[in-house]
Amino acid sequence: MKIYRFRFNNSKKTLPILFWFFATLITISLTIILFTVSDPLFPSWLLLISIPLMFIAIYKLFKTTSARKSTEVISLNEEGFKSSCFGSILFYEIHNIRVPIMEIGLLGGAQLDYYKKTDVDFPYLEFSITTKDGRILKWILNEWGGLYNSKEEFSIFYSFLEALTDQLHQRYHADEPYKSYLKILDEKGFWEKQH
Repeated sequence: MKIYRFRFNNSKKTLPILFWFFATLITISLTIILFTVSDPLFPSWLLLISIPLMFIAIYKLFKTTSARKSTEVISLNEEGFKSSCFGSILFYEIHNIRVPIMEIGLLGGAQLDYYKKTDVDFPYLEFSITTKDGRILKWILNEWGGLYNSKEEFSIFYSFLEALTDQLHQRYHADEPYKSYLKILDEKGFWEKQH
């Protein structure tokens, strides 16, 4: 049994993050206005209210943003894999896999030097597995490290993908030659079980 441990962006809490982001902007703006304007319409006690509100909004924004980071531990065996975030998945339950192969530098996508030389942001790559009962397992990672994962953690996740697609190739495509990406994925990074 092989074990893979990595952190990833779980893509949860998007609305709370947006709420606290705008709340932070509003409270910072209000505090700056109250600091700069000395007008009887804005009494000084409002400043005593706006400063704690600003700090609460900033704290909640950072707290909510950090809640998007999950730690995943996957153990892969002959029958399937067990995920600390998604539970047990057997190979026969996997219906399809989506991998953003055109954006992965390891598979011919843009390399790190391209992002360093341009103003283009590093892409957050979304990997998903859909089971036959409709559950979607989704991991979002950055190939060169970022807020939610490191470069080494992406390599660990990629090793898991290689092992997973190797197992699926042996189960469903043993008599066929390898496809171009990760043995079973087509040129768009998609695999669907045909049986």
